[in-house]
Amino acid sequence: HVTMIINNKVYFIHIPRTAGRFVHKSLELSNQKIKIFDFNFIFREKEAPHLTYPEYCLLTNYRSFKKFCIVRDPVDRFISMVRGTWKLDEEKISNMLSSQSCFDEAVSNLYLNNRTNWFAPQINFIDYKTKIWRFEDNFNNKFIDWLSHNFDINITNLANKLDFINQASNNITLNNKQIGYIKNYYYKDYKLLNY
Repeated sequence: HVTMIINNKVYFIHIPRTAGRFVHKSLELSNQKIKIFDFNFIFREKEAPHLTYPEYCLLTNYRSFKKFCIVRDPVDRFISMVRGTWKLDEEKISNMLSSQSCFDEAVSNLYLNNRTNWFAPQINFIDYKTKIWRFEDNFNNKFIDWLSHNFDINITNLANKLDFINQASNNITLNNKQIGYIKNYYYKDYKLLNY
């Protein structure tokens, strides 16, 4: 389960592989009122917890709510997605990383033809009203203060980050050319999110 609505006033947009389960557990430990959507709930052929914009608006009708999300460096996020998915094996990963066109096609197919939005660009989840926290800025007192200041969300207990590190399904090592494929594919994330 992943938190979507907090204290009936804030919408947490969960971009896959950006600490969503950690945020959910921290809210739970801090006794915040949370509404979750189950991964078995499918809306417009996608898992409800990972809907992109504007689908989550259509589902919830909470457009007037304040919104926040966490973003992550696209290369690090991509590595996390590959490490954490059972949909890829060594051969598929190798084929995907063999050229820019193979990468573009494989990644597009992964999120367009599955119920998950795991490989969707991060900007697909965000509108201009969304407040953004960067994964690289860590989850500490600054994060707690940011949630309190912007959303009146009071985190009193942060979850243990180590509890949310998945065992890897796949190991992946990238060369500079392959990193370039990722940066080219996710170029809008780099440009609009200032990575």
